[in-house]
This record gives sequence, structure tokens and C-alpha cells, in this order.
Amino acid sequence: MSRIFARRFGFAAVAAASLVAGRMALAADKAARSPSASTALPSSSLRLTSAALASQPEPTQQTTTVRVVESDESWEIDGPVFLRSADPEEPGELVVKNIFGWEHHREGADNQRDQYEYELEIEYGLVEDHELIFEVPFQVGDARVEGNGDLTIGWHWRLFDEVGSHPAVALRNFVRLPTGVDSNGVDYELRGLITKTITPGCTRLHLNPFAKSVNGDNEEEARHFRWGAAVGFDHHLRDDLLLIADYIYSNGEEEHTRDNHEAELGIDWELDERQELGIAATVGLDGDTNEAAFGARISYMLHFGG
Repeated sequence: MSRIFARRFGFAAVAAASLVAGRMALAADKAARSPSASTALPSSSLRLTSAALASQPEPTQQTTTVRVVESDESWEIDGPVFLRSADPEEPGELVVKNIFGWEHHREGADNQRDQYEYELEIEYGLVEDHELIFEVPFQVGDARVEGNGDLTIGWHWRLFDEVGSHPAVALRNFVRLPTGVDSNGVDYELRGLITKTITPGCTRLHLNPFAKSVNGDNEEEARHFRWGAAVGFDHHLRDDLLLIADYIYSNGEEEHTRDNHEAELGIDWELDERQELGIAATVGLDGDTNEAAFGARISYMLHFGG
């Protein structure tokens, strides 16, 4: 009896164990077939991974400003220097210049004088390659001087753009009208502008030959035909700061006087898109009374349109 009971009990135990093992194998197989089984992580692991990612420093983004310069880039010389480039103002751009000047003249050890001037100048880009210019100078401190307030009308015409080894070439025509104090006669000036790039977007050389016909008598013993030339360069110290230097040669303004030699140094400083400041200094290189010994000019310029 006991043997029969033992056999039946052993058989039941083996059957129960086999049933449990089979169900466990079936559950494992289902888990292995589930698509989320391989990627599922315990919640504690997820919290740990999120905390680790949050503690990582954010990558820093470094930006570098690089000035891209085109080989045919052009710009104007706007400041109160004699030297000009062949490039006119852009079509539709209006520039209003307020120019204040001072010159010191030496006419002997005991006779030295200073001269002050204010000039209003307006430049307007008419169409491509053409610019109109209006100038009205006023001598300050001696308002009744002949010709004070005469209007000068100018036209800038760029004939050729700079291409390869060929420089840009332009002409400037000026006509002085006798609109000022006790003024008479009409003067005409023709100036050539030749510009050649040395370093694209940075440095250029300029040659400005000129000839002038003087037909009024605002100046005593005025020489009726004047000519000369300016040669110089401009260089971008920064994107908003332009350095200009030139040498000017001209024959004497009065009859029976010798030729004149001057040097200029100036800067054009772009304060923002609409405002610009120009500063220039002039030195006479001859050391006599034919010209100003030295002088300075400052201009405040406003740009509109363009």
C-alpha cells in the first residue's frame, strides 16, 4: 500500500514540475518575441540616464566673422580731402556733407592769419555710373569777401569699371556760378579720376589730374588757366575706417607765382549705416606765402536712400 502511494505521489510531483517548467518556457519565448523586450529599461535606469544627460554641459557655439571681399568691390572716398575715387554714389543714394575748414597762412614773421570756412555739399547717385554734385562754400569771419556763397554744380561720370589689369576711369565736371557776394564770371573745371586696386577690398591707388578755367575776378591777378594732379592711396584699416593719403601738385593760383605742393592725410569713419565722419589735415610743402602753411577739415555726413 505504501509503495503504491509513493509511486502515485512521485508521478504527480513529476507531472506538476513538468507543467510548471513548460509554462515558464512559454513565457520566456513570448518575452523574447516582444519588440520592446530588447529596449525596455527599468525605471531606475531611465532616471539615472536622464540625470546624466542633464548634467552634461551644453556645447558652445563659436562664431567667427569673416569679411568676404569681391574682386570688383568699390567704394567712394567721401571725406574732406582733394583725392577722389572713380566710383560714384549708388543710384538713389543722397549724401549731405557739412564741412568745416581752417587754414593758417604765414605772410611774414609779423603777419599771420587764420581763415575759416563752412561748406555745404550734396551728392546724389542719379543712375548707374552717374552722380550729381552741389557745393556752396562760405568763408566765415569775412562775409563780404567776393564770391562768398558761389554755387558749384558738378557731374561725376564713370566711363569704365575696373576689369582685370585695367583701372576704373571717371570724369568730374564742375561749373562755378556767380551766385555769391559781388561775384562775376563762370569757372569750369575738368578732373580725371583713375582708380586701380592693389589689394581687393582693402587698398587702391588713385590719380586725379585736373584743369581749370577761371573767368571771374573774385581773386586779384587770378591765373586764368590752372592745372595739376593729385596722386595717393586709400586703405581700409577696418571695415568702417578708411585711411587716405595724397600729394597734390598745382600751378600758382595767381599770375607770376610759383607752383604749389601739398600733402594730405585723412580718415573716413562710418559711425553707422547713415552717419559718417571725415577728418583731414593739410600741410604746405613749400614754406612760403603762396599757400596755407597747414590746415584741417572735418566733415559730418548723412546718407539717405541707396
